[in-house]
Amino acid sequence: MSQLRIENARVIDPANVFDDHRTLYIQDGKFADSCAADASVIDAKGLIACPGFIDLYARLREPGASRKGTIESESKAALKAGFTTVFCSPNTNPVIDSTATVELIKQKAMAAQGVRVAPIAALSAGLEGERLSEMATLKRAGCMLLGHSDKPIEDTGVLLSAMEYASSFNIPISFRAVDAAIAGNGCAHAGSVATRLGLPGIPVAAETVAIARLIELCKSTQCRLHLSRLSSARAVELVRDAKQQGLSISADVGIHHLYFTHEQIDGFNAHFHSAVPFRTLEDREALRIAVREGTIDSICSDHAPHDNDAKLAPFPSSAPGLSAFDAFAPLLMGLPDLLNMSLIDIIARVTSGPARVVADEERRSGEYSLNPGQAADLILIDPAAPADLDAQTLLSQGRNSPLIGLASMLDCTGEDVPLKGQVHYSIIGGAVRRSPE
Repeated sequence: MSQLRIENARVIDPANVFDDHRTLYIQDGKFADSCAADASVIDAKGLIACPGFIDLYARLREPGASRKGTIESESKAALKAGFTTVFCSPNTNPVIDSTATVELIKQKAMAAQGVRVAPIAALSAGLEGERLSEMATLKRAGCMLLGHSDKPIEDTGVLLSAMEYASSFNIPISFRAVDAAIAGNGCAHAGSVATRLGLPGIPVAAETVAIARLIELCKSTQCRLHLSRLSSARAVELVRDAKQQGLSISADVGIHHLYFTHEQIDGFNAHFHSAVPFRTLEDREALRIAVREGTIDSICSDHAPHDNDAKLAPFPSSAPGLSAFDAFAPLLMGLPDLLNMSLIDIIARVTSGPARVVADEERRSGEYSLNPGQAADLILIDPAAPADLDAQTLLSQGRNSPLIGLASMLDCTGEDVPLKGQVHYSIIGGAVRRSPE
């Protein structure tokens, strides 16, 4: 019988609106009211104890692109980020549209001893947008979320059928809203910077037209719709209005979009080439307000590791995406001051917020907490420790981060946000997966 006592921590539990010092007890993989006197002890003085973070969208690359990242490398990097559960994109090779691929990913994740990996099931076979996947079978295999990666389903009839089918099985659907015809071959926000650099732009309308279509179909099907990685002020307005209408809609934002704007691509820096483009200062401010007010329910990593060659091509031809795991915890710790929010509310956006998105109907209250009887998923983080962003110590196989070597965001964005925060312990199901070396 394994037992663990965590003493002297500042405990932050958003589901219970609790922020104070107390002792935590873990017994047989669950939180408990007490444990034996001879239990193992962690002295967490100076550390914050909170539920493990949940990432609603990340690319782990395996199977199919192990030169960019593997389940082993990326799931261990995710522990450094503070995540204990990561929902991985279905755009693997093979696509996550069969139970065989789901089982392969789960087996590799168990062998890696990193985070708990939750595959996002593809909505359509092969992500081709033509034939629906076996959603019910994939749900039985353990998939809690359906998605379509960064690929839109262009046929509205197929999309309607997919949302009806998902609704009948009460499976939430996650979409990155983009109209392919409007986005075209764009690689950056359609604004002044892209115009000056001669880059093809992605208008805000590519996002908002797609969101409007999804909202209308959500009204018709009553499905659980999650809008993944919003990028614009107008998108926030549409989500806010839909929520006020009582629709079952949630949304998230990638953490980099709370810091960067299209100004960062000046100089053709391919490390800022993102599939979801960074937009204007006004858009970034709207995203920050939406996180603060709760219109945006959660913050995801949008982790996209790449090999070195992927960023060497000219900006339009470079592979989009930023490696996010190694810098996620310090970026998150910088948000309370930046967004004028309490730390408990920020932590809610990576714990109870995403938990509510994927919870089944019986658990929609979002009981992802440190309560006795709950699975013991938690992290211990030192909020004052300088970020470990040295190129030689990164855990992700992807080195495509513009933050490598930085101690503050001042030189990057002009905002004096120190990069601090290190996860010392990650505990999943009562088992210590990460601890100080």
